Amino acid sequence: MIRTKIASTSASTSAATSAAASTAALLAALLIGAAAPAPVAAETRHAAVITLDGNWYLQSGQVRNDSSDGITLTGFWYSMGAQEAGIGVWERYEGSHQTLDPLAGTSDHYSTAYWGGLSLDSGQSMRFGGLDLDRIASTSPVRIDSETIDSTGSSLRNAYVEVLFSDGLRGRVALAAQSWNTTQVLTIQVASPVPEPAAAAMFGAGLLGLAVFGRRRQQATRSGRWG
Repeated sequence: MIRTKIASTSASTSAATSAAASTAALLAALLIGAAAPAPVAAETRHAAVITLDGNWYLQSGQVRNDSSDGITLTGFWYSMGAQEAGIGVWERYEGSHQTLDPLAGTSDHYSTAYWGGLSLDSGQSMRFGGLDLDRIASTSPVRIDSETIDSTGSSLRNAYVEVLFSDGLRGRVALAAQSWNTTQVLTIQVASPVPEPAAAAMFGAGLLGLAVFGRRRQQATRSGRWG
């Protein structure tokens, strides 16, 4: 009876030692994995190319979705920006766009043209036009200059174009050239990382597995001790 008890105790101790070694090895592996650099996230391309024709008073152009497949371009703005003396302003003329940012003190002038509800897939484009460009000569009192063509570009110093993508990301860029009669090509690009599993979450899952492993080890030890 004594020999049997000693042998049983020795076997239980050996099993516990082996389990402890396995647990230590597993914990070390988890710590190394948590410290390893996270994988570089893939990027989805959000991009648009806007061409402004530079047709003096009547501005027109094209917007093209240059994004990755699956990213749709849903909105486009062409704005003169902050309303100041000497800054360009749109006059109601024609076109399918919405008129935003009206100029106080006038009924026909506004600063931002907006095309919403678009559905331009990757590679698709839309032509736009009907933008009659004037200049704010004075803001107090409000006075509009519809006769002078700005060839120096100072009236476009606040101007920009902006796009909206189907996943809610937006991008904006200022005009590159500051003259009414200059054709220019503008590129908007916004990079968005694709979420990757966080190292902390992986480490947490490993700790949960370690806890389960430890519980089973205790149960196995008890079984060997009292069997």
